[in-house]
Amino acid sequence: GFSVLMLSSTLLDRNKLRLESLPHLQSLSNLTGERTNAGILHRNKVLYLAGVEKPSLPTIYSRFGKTAPAHCCSLGKAMLAHLPVSDVKTFLSVEPLLAQTPNSITQVDKLLEDLEATRQRGYATDIREHMVNSCCIAAPIFDGHDRPVGAIGISGKEIEPIMVHVDTLLRAAELISHGLHQA
Repeated sequence: GFSVLMLSSTLLDRNKLRLESLPHLQSLSNLTGERTNAGILHRNKVLYLAGVEKPSLPTIYSRFGKTAPAHCCSLGKAMLAHLPVSDVKTFLSVEPLLAQTPNSITQVDKLLEDLEATRQRGYATDIREHMVNSCCIAAPIFDGHDRPVGAIGISGKEIEPIMVHVDTLLRAAELISHGLHQA
């Protein structure tokens, strides 16, 4: 029952990635006027560790515990793009790539192309791939061995308004990565 909440809050309060991300998520949300999120890959999905609502809504550090298919959300694609291709193929072989919307990528070869483009530009996009009324961009967070350990992202109704903040998103992800190395 509710006893699991005490365990989960203790885990979240000690999670370095979450703690390093929260101030940056808040700043990004204030700057962009949009929702921001942080997540990790867990059990073949993206597991949300934190989220900050857009400033026009009450400030809520939420979203922890929710999951999303990694192949069709920007957080997942940002992390998958920086894994070795053999790891990605193993990851993708566990479950079929199910469509969440008409824009979801459901073919492995097309997803691998998208992940290569993501790796080249340094950030991932989700243009109504996970939810029909949502567009997102995300940047990976790296450990000291240049392996992706998480990602942060910005979500909005349209892609153009959030794309103007790509450089700020990349810088925030870089700062979080650096903070994790120092911790």
